[in-house]
Order: sequence, then structure tokens, then C-alpha cells
Amino acid sequence: MPRISIITAAYNCERTLARAIDSGLAQTYRDFELIAIDDGSTDGTAAILAGYGDRIRVVNRDRGGCSAAWNTGIRTARGEFIAFLDADDEWLPDKLAQTAPLIASEPECVLVYSNANMFEDTGVIRGPFVPESRGHAPTLDEMLDHWWPIVPSMALIRRSAYDKVGGFFEDPGVFKACEDVYMWLRLRELGHFCYLPAVLVNYRILPYPDYIETNNEGRKALAKMVITRYGERGRRLMASIEEDNRRAHANQLGHLGLIALRHGRSAEARRNFIRSLKYDPFNFKTALRMMRTFLPASMARALGGRTGRA
Repeated sequence: MPRISIITAAYNCERTLARAIDSGLAQTYRDFELIAIDDGSTDGTAAILAGYGDRIRVVNRDRGGCSAAWNTGIRTARGEFIAFLDADDEWLPDKLAQTAPLIASEPECVLVYSNANMFEDTGVIRGPFVPESRGHAPTLDEMLDHWWPIVPSMALIRRSAYDKVGGFFEDPGVFKACEDVYMWLRLRELGHFCYLPAVLVNYRILPYPDYIETNNEGRKALAKMVITRYGERGRRLMASIEEDNRRAHANQLGHLGLIALRHGRSAEARRNFIRSLKYDPFNFKTALRMMRTFLPASMARALGGRTGRA
């Protein structure tokens, strides 16, 4: 019986799925099974999964969303510990080798997680996901004060703890994103977390239009759940999440604007800078870059658009 069950929920992810699964199968720690849940995909996802033969287990289901897919996979899992590998992320080869011994040696630890590098489809590395200010395992109070940077591909959890909290909240009409945040909070009520500062995951940053709507809907659903469960503390958490989200949107749109400016697409750059300023109206650097979009492309590049200088 495998010690760890790797769970990959897959929905219309033919472009990134193979790299994700390959990174799971390439782990130096070998006592695992990999379970992929095809959540009603309509692209080439099923064919990619079939190509792995008996190296993975595939579970097919009708479309139900991430929570339903994760729960479906875990119900068939045999491992003492559960790891999540999102279909658009990638693990470094020693991800399990470093996290598994830690959670196994700490009976009160219900979740261990590592740091991750954020990367774009272009291959550009945006830097570590966990900032230094939050580079430690959180208390429940800290997790209720502000959003804590843990995404599924970073986490390894104890199966018994998952069973005690009753799994992920499974209602696609309620959660379309942020399901993991609610799970982490409930797990932290049961036991403590452990943090490894090593970067063991490559976390893919999706193009802005692809995630903004589902992200907003997910936060609204999360707000209802945490306020119901935690009252005023839940309200404070959601206020913090909204502030983090505002900054993230501003940064992402500003980054997209800078890319467009570097390539001479002034109108596109201007649109993104203006949208960024709606989230962060007093950002002088973004305002300066937006004004540069009214200059001829050659002059804008000479002023720093190609190099990214302000």
C-alpha cells in the first residue's frame, strides 16, 4: 500500500497536464500512487491520461469542479498522506522526499507545505510565492488575520485529518475558486502546520483574463463560508484577502501593460495600465508608464519601455 496518494484534478488541461504528471512520476521518493481525476474534460485530456497506462490511476466523472474532483480522488486513495498536484503546476524531483519525512515525524502536524516559484507560460520566473514576512507556519489566528500563501500543489496533508473535517466543501454552485483556503482553515483547527522554505514547486501564474472572474466569484463564496463559521474574525480575513487581491490585480495588469509596451503595442499597454490604476490609483510608476504610451513607440522604448525602467 503506498504511503502517499498524489491527487491531480484535470479539466480541459491538455496543454499543461503531461508536464504536471511527469513531474509527479519523477519524484525521488517512490512510495506513492498518482490518481488523476478527469472532471468531464472535452479536449484531449482523456487521451493524455490514457497514455500513462498503469503508471497512474484514472477516475472519470461528470463535471463537478475542483472540490468534487479532489474528493472523488481521495475516496479512492490508499495513502496515509495526500498530496495535491494541480494540472498546470510542476513539482521539483525532491518535493515528496523533503516533505514526507517531516509530516511523518510530527504526529500533531496535519499539513506540511513548501515554498514555490511563480512562473508564466513564457517560462519567465516571477520569484518565490511565499514572501519573507510569511515564511513560517501560521497559527489559526494568523490565518484569520490575513490570507496565508498556501496553494494545493505546495501541500501534503494527513488523510485522517482530511476525513475528520469532512473533505472539501462540494458545491460547484458555491465555490468556483478558493476552496483550498476554507479547507486549510478547518485543518488548522485540528492541528499545526509545518513549513519548508525550500522551493519545491513551480506554480503557474495564469493569464489575467483566465482567472479574474472565477477568482472574484470564489472570494464571494469564501466570504459567506468564513463569516458564517468565524464571525467578525472571518470579516477581517476577507478584508485582508480583498486588499491582497487588489494589489495582485494591479501588479498583474501593470506587468501585462509593461510587456505590451516593450513590444510596441501602445494601445494595449495603455488599456492595461489604466485598469491597473483603477486598483492602485496612486502608483506613480504605472502612471508614468501609461503616459509613455502616448509617445511614438521608438521614443517610448528609448525612455525605458524595452528594459522595464520607470
